[in-house]
Amino acid sequence: MAVGTAAMVLFSAGGVAGAAGTAPAAQPDPNAAPSTRPAAGPENLSRVAAAGTRPVSGTSPTAAPLSRNAAPGGFQRVTSHKVQLKNKVTDADGDKSTLTFEVWSADAAGKPLKKVPIADNEYGVIVSPYVATGTTVTVDVPVGKLALNTNYVFHTSAFDGSLYETSWSPWARFRVELPVDLTLPTPDYSAPDPTSLNTPPNYYQTKPKGSAGTPLSARSRPAVEQCGEADADGRQVCFGTSTPAAEGSSPKSGARTAGAAAGVEWCNTDFENILATRFTECDVRSVPVYIRMDGVIQATARFMFLRMLELDGQNSFTEHLTIEPAQQIPTAFREINFVGVNHLCEGSCTPHEPDHSAWQGKTWWVPGEMHSASLTTSYTWDATAAGNSYLYKPDVKIDANILPSDGKIRPFMTGYQWSLDYDGGTEDLDQIRCDTTNAGPGTGCVFVNHAPTYLLNAKAFPQAAAHAWLIQKTTPNHPGSMADRKPLYYMGDSAQNSRSRNRICPTGWAATNGDASALVDASDALNCDEFAFASSYNSGGMSSTEGGMNPALLPGGTTPTGAACIGTYAKKHGTLVHLFSLNGTDPTFTEVCGRSAISGMHNQESMGNHFATFMRDMRIMDKDAYWLDTRMNDGGTCAYGTGGGQPVICKLTAA
Repeated sequence: MAVGTAAMVLFSAGGVAGAAGTAPAAQPDPNAAPSTRPAAGPENLSRVAAAGTRPVSGTSPTAAPLSRNAAPGGFQRVTSHKVQLKNKVTDADGDKSTLTFEVWSADAAGKPLKKVPIADNEYGVIVSPYVATGTTVTVDVPVGKLALNTNYVFHTSAFDGSLYETSWSPWARFRVELPVDLTLPTPDYSAPDPTSLNTPPNYYQTKPKGSAGTPLSARSRPAVEQCGEADADGRQVCFGTSTPAAEGSSPKSGARTAGAAAGVEWCNTDFENILATRFTECDVRSVPVYIRMDGVIQATARFMFLRMLELDGQNSFTEHLTIEPAQQIPTAFREINFVGVNHLCEGSCTPHEPDHSAWQGKTWWVPGEMHSASLTTSYTWDATAAGNSYLYKPDVKIDANILPSDGKIRPFMTGYQWSLDYDGGTEDLDQIRCDTTNAGPGTGCVFVNHAPTYLLNAKAFPQAAAHAWLIQKTTPNHPGSMADRKPLYYMGDSAQNSRSRNRICPTGWAATNGDASALVDASDALNCDEFAFASSYNSGGMSSTEGGMNPALLPGGTTPTGAACIGTYAKKHGTLVHLFSLNGTDPTFTEVCGRSAISGMHNQESMGNHFATFMRDMRIMDKDAYWLDTRMNDGGTCAYGTGGGQPVICKLTAA
């Protein structure tokens, strides 16, 4: 794409900050009579002798274009690079008059500090042409005269060719604050691309688009207790539903659990939890075993059950099972003996059942014991047919003999089946998708309901990362935000990708709206960066009839268009590149998408091979969910915070 001529104006990097202080001694008195600064011409005092009336400025001067939201301290927010100053002028004699516009920097209370030259003349003021009485006069402030994010006040004085009004108009307060002004960090092009292979685990069950079931964890509890048969006396043993162990009440044996022993330190029996990455799932439960008589619980022992699944082969995966008391076995039990396990897996998935000697540690406990017992089981699946995808949900049933300590010799038998005791909303987090397609290298498996995280290289490509941060942080759909539980969904149709992109980023848009100062070097060219990505069902360019989730429509429109997105562009301002809102635009921050004219190198290399590697590593298929970590942070620097339609004025840092 050819680099277009920059259409935007550059504000000076200087300007007086809006901090309180006293004006320098050389400054004129801001409230002295206008005739003491006769920029419009000398007075003709003979008119006074002839009882001529003086012209008068209006009492409501304004700066434009104004945002619908005022800045703190009553300062009008001017939301364009092109600042206009306005006031009305009248003359009782019907004479034509001029208005002189004078601008001062100001403190937070609106007190004028220093006169700002907004024109290259002796007085540094703008004098309008002569206009008829009753006219509202508008003047344009030349480029480079006003600084962003600085407090200003201006007032006017009228002159009819002979006489000035006796005092200036009231002061009007204003700030040039664009709706979007993100200060970007200096790029570090040597920064390596971050990898998604070692992102932290989480418990969010995030299913592919259109999948049945709970899309995100609701943390409800549909589990049921699992009991053996009651004897003739009405006595019965049960595995209850898993509940979190009381904090600080579970002494540990000190043995390394199966997860930790396998090198997965976050999979341990410290507390009940369920966590997953794309290739490892760890489910830890605090499960009660109790004896009851006629429905009344008489004694309870509590165990930590840990089940870790590792997708560690191209046509195989592994289960690590650990059983460990959560507290010392009560004396009401003579012995609790886990006598066997039975693994289940549907379809072509085959568990290879180990015999009882494969357990590490003895599988029975008596009062006072706190040891661990672990068992490793392998599964294989049929990967002989190319181009197929399979869903598996491995399960395990653990059988136990429970012997009370009251002299009754016959043990009670019951079983615990994993699939009957899930936390609601996570019941499919252990569902495995195995495939023989070209989604990744060779064949392999993933936990399909765990959404992996794509990490932008914000250090190297801050322009693209800042744009994604803006849309993710400030719009209601928060595309790709894990914090807001708003995943992106990959859309694999290349033809639809092109349609979506062309609607948001038509040819020539970046060249028309961008600024060459954002480019890296002579070989770089301006690009239109769209977010959410065109390769996602979240794209603003994808209509609802095409399956899109967030079509970008103008009022009354039916075809998605980038004109309904937040528009921004990158531009060097002072020594750093900023991301600014497009000239004259005032986003509502209710938009569903963004488009930004930025460096093509930043746009393409923030995705490109890096995203392709992520796709292969995570075996992403059409409709799979994933998160986006922009690796950008405002560090609390945003002048208005973020949200509520306020301007987004922040200094970003890259992780």
